[in-house]
Amino acid sequence: MIKILFFLTLLIFPTMSNSNTKINLENYINSFSWNKRIVLFITKAKYIHFINEVDNFFDKYNCENKKRNLEYIKIVGDEVNKYTLPDKYENKYGIWLIGYDGQVKGHSTDISLLKKIHHLIDEMPVRKREMIDSPEKNGRCN
Repeated sequence: MIKILFFLTLLIFPTMSNSNTKINLENYINSFSWNKRIVLFITKAKYIHFINEVDNFFDKYNCENKKRNLEYIKIVGDEVNKYTLPDKYENKYGIWLIGYDGQVKGHSTDISLLKKIHHLIDEMPVRKREMIDSPEKNGRCN
């Protein structure tokens, strides 16, 4: 009986303690491989204007972003403590465009990347094929 209780404790305890487990950002980004392009946004909470500009971009260009399969990952302030960050993002802030292949296609520490992001994506070979193969991904947004 004691062995059974000990075994159950070993099974249950790790499950209960997982609520404090950090999210591995690299694995999370890789979970979107070949399905979504990622816009990763990491900033300090005090940069309210920057946060608002990025959020407004995603609100205003929702349709255009969907056509380009953009997934928005936003990490602000202390939320960074929920993640295990790879070295390329550790103690860095800004906006990154990550392609289907998981590689960084662009980075900026201001909104300059957002101003050219649709053009940048539309110049990518995979996006060019998407626009030919799936005309709905090339249609107009209202």
